[in-house]
Amino acid sequence: IMSYYLNLKKVPKIKMDYLKLVDDIESIGNVEKRVLKDPFVNFPSLEEAVKISKKYHIALHPKYLFYFNELKPSELIVFFNFLKGMNFVLENGLIISSLIENNEFKRIFEILGVEHIVKKRNLDEVKSEREVNILEFDSVTTKAFLVNLGVDFSSIKTENKLEISFKKQIDLIVEKAKENLELDSVSILSMVNDIQIRDKGGSYIGARMGRPEKAKMRKQFNTETRSHALFPVGEGITIKTKALASDEEKTELIPNRTKNLVDSLNNGFIEENFRMFYCENCDMETIYPRCPKCGKPTIQEYFKKYSGVKLPKKEENCVYFKKKKINLDVINSELRKILGKNIQLPELVKGITETINRHHTTEHLSKGFLRALNNVYVNKDGTIRYDMIEMGITHFKPIEIGTSIRKLKELGYETDYLGNELKDENQILEIFPQDVILPDCVLSGDELASDYIINTGNFIDDLLEKLYKLPRYYNFKTKEDTIGHLIIGLAPHTSAGIVGRIIGYSQTQGCFAHPVWHAAQRRNLDGDEDGIMLLLDGLINTSIEYLPDRRGSRTMDVSLVLTSHLYLDQIDDEVHGMDIVDHYPIEFYRANKDFVSPKTFKKIEKVGSRIENEDLDKRYRGYKFTHNTSNMNNTVLCSSYKYLPTMKEKLDSQLELAEKIRAVDENGVGTLIIDKHFMKDIKGNLRKFGMQQFRCTKCNTIYRRPPLTGKCSHCGNPAINFTISEGSVKKYLGYSFDIISKYNVDPYISECVELVDLRIKGVFGEELEVQKNLKSFFK
Repeated sequence: IMSYYLNLKKVPKIKMDYLKLVDDIESIGNVEKRVLKDPFVNFPSLEEAVKISKKYHIALHPKYLFYFNELKPSELIVFFNFLKGMNFVLENGLIISSLIENNEFKRIFEILGVEHIVKKRNLDEVKSEREVNILEFDSVTTKAFLVNLGVDFSSIKTENKLEISFKKQIDLIVEKAKENLELDSVSILSMVNDIQIRDKGGSYIGARMGRPEKAKMRKQFNTETRSHALFPVGEGITIKTKALASDEEKTELIPNRTKNLVDSLNNGFIEENFRMFYCENCDMETIYPRCPKCGKPTIQEYFKKYSGVKLPKKEENCVYFKKKKINLDVINSELRKILGKNIQLPELVKGITETINRHHTTEHLSKGFLRALNNVYVNKDGTIRYDMIEMGITHFKPIEIGTSIRKLKELGYETDYLGNELKDENQILEIFPQDVILPDCVLSGDELASDYIINTGNFIDDLLEKLYKLPRYYNFKTKEDTIGHLIIGLAPHTSAGIVGRIIGYSQTQGCFAHPVWHAAQRRNLDGDEDGIMLLLDGLINTSIEYLPDRRGSRTMDVSLVLTSHLYLDQIDDEVHGMDIVDHYPIEFYRANKDFVSPKTFKKIEKVGSRIENEDLDKRYRGYKFTHNTSNMNNTVLCSSYKYLPTMKEKLDSQLELAEKIRAVDENGVGTLIIDKHFMKDIKGNLRKFGMQQFRCTKCNTIYRRPPLTGKCSHCGNPAINFTISEGSVKKYLGYSFDIISKYNVDPYISECVELVDLRIKGVFGEELEVQKNLKSFFK
């Protein structure tokens, strides 16, 4: 109806009741006008819906339909014969339907989507030999159910007449069903009804649960080894110990487990493979391509592979590095000169164990200290990255992103999507194709995107000022200062970045941007992950020399190519099939009803139709939408998967949900959890347990095998611990047995769990006592 009203001049004048409604648009009642004004928000009452359907000969409003096609005609016959036992009670003009509970038929009401409540009734009330449960339906639900069956309740004033009319209609439906077993249930109901009844459910599709929402700064490798600098800490640090027998003091080298560059500085040296350069002016070797003493460019040195012998010039199979013992006293003084003598150095600046790029190229050490001072971490390519789940958006409201009207006008948003001057924060604006809305979700517990942008900008400014002797650029102090600045968007497994502009921050954990911007990153809008970096960070700190010497790492997840201007014909063509209309014509819905192939329906404008448009602005602007939202932030901001603290609670919630959803087989879910997650973890940790090293709890010395004395040979500490605990091997074993006991898990998977349990018992032995928690004493 609405599509014909909005698109009247573009459709053929055919004789039909839908057009009659449009032709009479000036004379129709206020109810019809209210519904047509916003049909997705303004719903008619049941009585109004019935009048509209009868007046214009159109189907009943979907709000008052049920899922009758979930029942086959044969099932419909059995169910309706059972319905003859329904009772009707008129109380204060309201109709209440009651039915003695039968579990089988109660389930049918649930499948049909007929809302009801269960109440217990005692023997006196129901005059029965036993206590029973009663299903009660409220007035609107009961009336809607009767309308679907073709019962005209409006003219019936007594309970007796209502029951007679109801049972008569039931007999008619059963008769039609027996005669038309080849039809669906909705078609049968429409035969005995003066109002057309349609299928509410339609076609169903299946989908797997997507990944949990994510919006946080990327750490190098993982959280345990997150790094501030791509600078090696070497084999370890030296400590002074006393021999157990003679008290003679000796110096020992122990691993730098925390990878703290501050400890290495205090130690006095780092011995590791370094790329070496030579300064002719100062006649000295250095690990930097620019001399830290005189500031002039240095010359690359070459060495024989494996031997480290210096070569006069580049030869075949030569290398750019050698194992070098770096005097950190000199580097420390240079670092103090760069950072400033008045700056309090951080206590922890995490480096890496060793450089893993081809030539063992390192960053300048000052970058790591500046990152630590600004609380940011380095990625493998030398940049600071923020990862998010991508979300496509074509329109937004200023109130949703927290950006002022004044600022948005400065960015070019002078009018809303209808062309009206931007005055109010609730107006709807069409987003520019390379503008991005970043996430600021306080509930997530992770770093806010605004904090990341501010801290990264401060790091870049410190780097420009202190290391490169250039003026500061960003000067971020508040979130408002970051609006309008440029970023690079880059998806994992790709090597081409795209420039974007920050226009605001949502309260969600999604990166909201135009679908064509996501498509430029080769993302297809299905909840994939992408990452961003500040543009200047990507330009001055990225280097392919830092990338690990592995095939995938050299070409993926690094911006080797940067796209500054988005071109519609050069992006992933999947987005070319996106609809950009404000409504769908009535022919579209009729074609859907007849299951017509989408390829044959050409009346809907798509993004791909704009590619050949000579006006470049019109290629990306003027996209329309069919559904409005009140506020994108009015949603679940943090899913239970993230805020539930323990794996058991996550597991219980997942299986509880699987039991409630008809489309999900909870037994299959339990089998998949054990097979794809728990068993892999248990077997992997059991294997690692047999190959693990041992660690001194005092000095952190690592042993391949524990000393025969049972004490640390360096410090004499008797506590030599596993690096992989027994608990990490067993942590999912109990959960696996719980699932097996409760659900019908595949027998093969059950036997696998039992076998791995026997292997674990063979390693650790039987548990004589099981530790109990306080809850076990209050059962």
